[in-house]
Amino acid sequence: MLSSLFSNFSPTAGEKRLYVAALAVSLAGGVVSFTIVSQMGHDQAMLRRLSGADYWFVIAGVLGSLCALFAGRDWLGHGGALGVLKLVAGILAITFMGTIIGGTLALPFYGTMFGPMMFCFTVAAHPVLALIWVNALVVAHLLMTDWRRERDSIFAPLNRSVTVVTARQPQAGARQNWLNPKRDREKRRA
Repeated sequence: MLSSLFSNFSPTAGEKRLYVAALAVSLAGGVVSFTIVSQMGHDQAMLRRLSGADYWFVIAGVLGSLCALFAGRDWLGHGGALGVLKLVAGILAITFMGTIIGGTLALPFYGTMFGPMMFCFTVAAHPVLALIWVNALVVAHLLMTDWRRERDSIFAPLNRSVTVVTARQPQAGARQNWLNPKRDREKRRA
């Protein structure tokens, strides 16, 4: 059953890199959200028993990072100096969107405000997390460069020849009214 379901699924090399980029960003989002969850309690221990709500917060961080990557995919994968500027803007935009989406999924209304705030506090307390997050987005940028190049190669440049089309003068007795041919017949008979 599963083999027939995935038999037509054959992603290209660029699409495979896009999937790996999404996996890297989602794992980084999960690591950051797990650290945020583990720092919320009074004991602040990394290895503690997680409740169902804690698991949901981690899943919300993964989903938030995936949704933010999808929303900010136009910022990533461009080459040159402009591509680096777009990468920096994309890192800021994806980070902000990811914290808002993940926070909203974790705690509706409250999480929308506390998601970005908790992210900033946790990254300030643990700079290694900022390094993990930024590296995941840079890797996604590099992987999406190949995907973007592959997508751009599909569309060949158009031939820029100029074609001029002129309207002909109607001939005598030709059909003039193409919307209502009955009227033309009536005019010809009269």
